Amino acid sequence: MEHPVTANKISGLIYWFFPVAVGIIQAVFNSYYQILPVTIAFIDGLTFYLVLGLLGIAVWYVVRYNDPEKSAVIQILVSHIAAAVVFTSLWIVSSGIIVKILINNPLYDQYLNDLITERIIGGIVFYILLVSIYYTYVFSQHNREKLLRESEWQNQIRKTQLSALKSQINPHFLFNTLNSIASLTLTNPEKAHGMVIALSDFMRYSLRKQQDDMVTLEVELRNIGLYLQIEKIRFGNNLLYRFDVEEACNHHLIPNLILQPLFENAIKYGVYETSKPVEVILDARKFPNAMEITVINDFDPESVPLKGEGVGLANIKDRLWLVYGSSRLLTIERGNTRFSVTMIIPDIAESIH
Repeated sequence: MEHPVTANKISGLIYWFFPVAVGIIQAVFNSYYQILPVTIAFIDGLTFYLVLGLLGIAVWYVVRYNDPEKSAVIQILVSHIAAAVVFTSLWIVSSGIIVKILINNPLYDQYLNDLITERIIGGIVFYILLVSIYYTYVFSQHNREKLLRESEWQNQIRKTQLSALKSQINPHFLFNTLNSIASLTLTNPEKAHGMVIALSDFMRYSLRKQQDDMVTLEVELRNIGLYLQIEKIRFGNNLLYRFDVEEACNHHLIPNLILQPLFENAIKYGVYETSKPVEVILDARKFPNAMEITVINDFDPESVPLKGEGVGLANIKDRLWLVYGSSRLLTIERGNTRFSVTMIIPDIAESIH
């Protein structure tokens, strides 16, 4: 922990302002009331309080040695009583010697002897005040460090949770794709071969981007394009899709792999449950301070079970909350034949990490 006086120029200036100011005030008082000649009054006042300031800097090390978080109360009290005696004695003796070297005046010797009691009391009071200020600084630094540790800990927890949520995506998708490949090897080996190649491209791309917390929408859509190529092999002409994206949205940062569960959901409840062609539409619009992404798909109300939102949408809700700190960024709407999911992606995503 840095010394509060030497930590920066401002704290040093504030610290030295007080002993200099008190020394000048005392000198003015003594000279005004003719207790001491002007020259002697200023030498006395400035010498005593500059020495007091120098000794006060050393008091910090007594405070650091007697940290309340590491030392017993009795030890702290004994240490500070002893230090206060040494501090006051050194102050009065050393200051007196310096002034006597500078001034050889019997009148001043008498003045010094008359003020000995007041200066002992003043030295002890100054020591107590200074120790109180130093301990206030120590407590504030401990509290600041504690808050920083808690913040870092929360960030680590958040990153761990995000990684766990992200890791749920690929295994779920791989399970479905490998099942499809297994089926196609029996019914259509050529399609199975094409799906293996498409899956290889998708996984290569995903692994390269796996460590990125945030990617641009353009990059994420490229990833979704590879994913949809695989699903297109599975469903053929029954799966139609298009992206309607404003140019300004392409470079907007979004959480990595967050769109895939939306398309998985659309295919699962739209394409998978009907023999008719189903169109999946992604619409991205830029607004001040945010981007809105909507994924829409047709569905057959007679075939689709209406209960639940599925693991994918719950995963997205959790990730949006962890990244942006809001639970209101995902909206789900179900019409008679259309299902839509809308995400709001704020501009500032890095501030929570």
